Amino acid sequence: MTTARVSGSVARRGVVLWVVAVAVAAGLGALFGWWAFAPPPVRTEAQSPATVAVTEMTVGRSLPLAVSATWHPEPFGVGAAAGTLTSLDIADGDVVDAGDVLYTVDLRPVVAAVGAVPAFRDLGAGTVGEDVRQIQQLLHDTGFLVADPTGRFGPATTAAVRAWQRSLGVTVDGVVRAGDVVFTSTLPARVLVNEGVTVGARLTEGDVVLSLLSSDPEFVATAPATVAVDADAPVTVTFDGEPVPVVVTGQRNDQSGNTLFVLARADGSPVCADRCDLVPLDRGAASFPARQVVVPEVTGPGVPAAALWLDPLGSPYLVTEDGTEIPVTIRGRGDGRVVLDGVETGTVVRLPDATAAEPS
Repeated sequence: MTTARVSGSVARRGVVLWVVAVAVAAGLGALFGWWAFAPPPVRTEAQSPATVAVTEMTVGRSLPLAVSATWHPEPFGVGAAAGTLTSLDIADGDVVDAGDVLYTVDLRPVVAAVGAVPAFRDLGAGTVGEDVRQIQQLLHDTGFLVADPTGRFGPATTAAVRAWQRSLGVTVDGVVRAGDVVFTSTLPARVLVNEGVTVGARLTEGDVVLSLLSSDPEFVATAPATVAVDADAPVTVTFDGEPVPVVVTGQRNDQSGNTLFVLARADGSPVCADRCDLVPLDRGAASFPARQVVVPEVTGPGVPAAALWLDPLGSPYLVTEDGTEIPVTIRGRGDGRVVLDGVETGTVVRLPDATAAEPS
């Protein structure tokens, strides 16, 4: 009997302990579940509008252009000398004037002269013609002939030719050989040695050894077909380290469909002005940076474009930190910024659609 009561008492205590354990577990589970899934606390710190200061800035937009300069050669003149080219006395880009020795053929100098009639015969006493007048002009310009050219080869011309021959170191006989001169359209001029012409080459009558460069190189801006260029908008070319304002004087298309804009200064003079000798003869090396102004540059108080507010009529204004509205006028814009009238540099203004928390 006593043993039975003890066993029953133990059993009841076990049940009670089990119930207590289940209840504690349930309570702890609820507590940890609430902790795990409870939403984070919401900060209730005061928020303030983001601001930006008005600063001095320059805005505008320009289009970069590829500009190249090209010399356009033409034949210097037809030579009548035949033989071996024994020397070249000039180099690419040299400026040649009347009386200058260009090269030698079989050691005999060939001299530059101005004239429309090519050298085609030997000239001596009694010869008459335009080619005689051209030789007389050469002798006059170089100081060997005092009298004005007449086109008649007389004693004074013979004496002048003999003096000229002595200066060249050739046989003095008073006769000008056809191969002694090459007549060209204008001098002085820059020249270019034609491709393939080297000392030791065999020349025949009629060979053109040199080319005459145009007086000025042509500056051209190349625009791909996909790029829109306004031919009336101003262009600035950087030449010899200086910005040069230029205008478009003509345009044409190349075989690839690109548009070529011919450039010059506003007065029609070349981009290089009186410094065209600085332009390389190789077109690949004669490239210059340039920009076309799409939106003219403006300097003044400015802000990011995002700082502008618009009233119902679309008029822009700024809002200061204390909420004061400042009407403004847009003077220029570019790269996401605007330069304004109506506000002073240093003014702090609010952004319409952004906020930033105050520092804690």
